[in-house]
Amino acid sequence: MSNNTGNVSTRGFVGFVVFIAVLGAFSSLVNDMYLPTMPAMMREFHTSTSMTQLGLTFAMIGMGIGSVVLGSLSDRYGRKPVLFASMILFVAATAASLFSHSITYFIMCRLFQGLGAGGPMVLSTSIPADDYQGRQLAKVMAIVGAINGIAPATGPLLGGFMADSVGWRGIFVLLLAIGVIVTLFVAKMKESLPASRRAPAQGLGAYWTRYRVLLKNGRFMLYVFIKSIGIALLYAYISSAPFIIQDHYGFTSLQFGLIFGGNALAIAVGSTLAMKFKVMKQGMIVGCIGIFVLAVAEAWIMYHADHFLYYELAAIPMLLFSGMIFSSSNTLAMEVGRAEAGTASAILSIVKYVLAALVAPLVGLGNLMHSTAWVYVACALVALLLALPAMRLAPLPDMVKK
Repeated sequence: MSNNTGNVSTRGFVGFVVFIAVLGAFSSLVNDMYLPTMPAMMREFHTSTSMTQLGLTFAMIGMGIGSVVLGSLSDRYGRKPVLFASMILFVAATAASLFSHSITYFIMCRLFQGLGAGGPMVLSTSIPADDYQGRQLAKVMAIVGAINGIAPATGPLLGGFMADSVGWRGIFVLLLAIGVIVTLFVAKMKESLPASRRAPAQGLGAYWTRYRVLLKNGRFMLYVFIKSIGIALLYAYISSAPFIIQDHYGFTSLQFGLIFGGNALAIAVGSTLAMKFKVMKQGMIVGCIGIFVLAVAEAWIMYHADHFLYYELAAIPMLLFSGMIFSSSNTLAMEVGRAEAGTASAILSIVKYVLAALVAPLVGLGNLMHSTAWVYVACALVALLLALPAMRLAPLPDMVKK
């Protein structure tokens, strides 16, 4: 195992983890900060709930496509140049979105914003795999997962504070500033993947061969799908929560930010708890069982006991079990695919964002409470079914606590 954390300008383990956490938080920054403004945006653009939610969908599509392209490019050309180029695209798309005059223009900007955000997202798992492995990789990813649990907590909270005074455009100005700062930092970082370990320059066929090998790896893909289903359920929550909490239960934008932020901290707790299991796979399986039980409970509440307190009592532990799934399945997948870390991370990203993009608009069809309930149960049931073959897999040697 390499313990070289000199790949960033801030030396040492703490600096390395903070840097990776910032990269990993980009999906939360791109999607969560403007969540409190979505009902107001719907009214500003004179559109529907589902159309407004397409802003989330297209950003996730962009992240998925960006992850596929940029992940494999980073295996060939190195992490730094690919990350720098993706940040430039993110900054440009974010600036362009400020001039949105219609929901269609905004959605297109979100697509390119997602493409740019795909770079930091995919490399937030590739770079740690360059330097760590086994339980040490798990430790890094668990800490990063816990820190990233704060991003969806603070994003809506900050957005809630800003929503009434500056609206969604003010929030995107802040996103633009964050993008510029990270871009300047990336320009000074050191490369984590030396030329001797990069994929050789080959044709398109070799490029797809790397994907094909991992896609045929049953263990790797099982971990990928378990994480992706967990992410899909999370985005069903993310895309429905602004309308449920604000429009259905009558809370303000600021109150929504406080509620959503508090709930999101449960993800950080769950990510940390996954490390407590002697065999990391066990944490993932417990997470799958937990979200199924809580998703069914939440669905029953949405149909039969429509009260905010009950809604919260089911949502918080459901998110906690989701956090257990995210950190454990992500680490297990990257341990299996570490030989092609960029490609493995790209597959993780594209699958999870395709599924997340599919469920985001589904929760806005018809009765919001009922459609969200059905999406919760469907995602949780698939996760539970995937946990069954995972139980039969022998633990990875490096993923067992000594």
